[in-house]
Amino acid sequence: MRKIVWLFLLLIFISFGYWFINESKPPSPRITVEGKNIPTAQGSYCWDGFFNNMCVDMISPPQIVEHEGLAPVVVPPGAQLKIDFQKEPTKGTLGVNKWMSNHDVKNAKLNGNILIVPKEKGIHIYDVHASWDKGDSSYVFVIEVQ
Repeated sequence: MRKIVWLFLLLIFISFGYWFINESKPPSPRITVEGKNIPTAQGSYCWDGFFNNMCVDMISPPQIVEHEGLAPVVVPPGAQLKIDFQKEPTKGTLGVNKWMSNHDVKNAKLNGNILIVPKEKGIHIYDVHASWDKGDSSYVFVIEVQ
């Protein structure tokens, strides 16, 4: 009987730890194009965790790409990138910016959660940002149109 009680307590402890870890950080996006995953890196965020609240201000997305060593994913011109989160953001808060340089940023148009890749060949750096009831976050990714 004692073993069952200890096993039950261990399962509760593991479940709480898993929940605590998942709730202490913003949800990460899953960005796909033609069945390929596009890796992302964490950008700036503010998040209300269970035991602590934090705001983290990161370097610019082009600098994050360089620092994190994000390799561009090759995509065809005009491809459709799909942006999904395990926990859906607050309605109307999902957005994307295209970075031309460390200081030159343009808003990229979304169709729901779909981003149409430009037809211009080259490397393109983006950040995707969204908000939830516990805070907001941004993520960086890079593609190469060929």
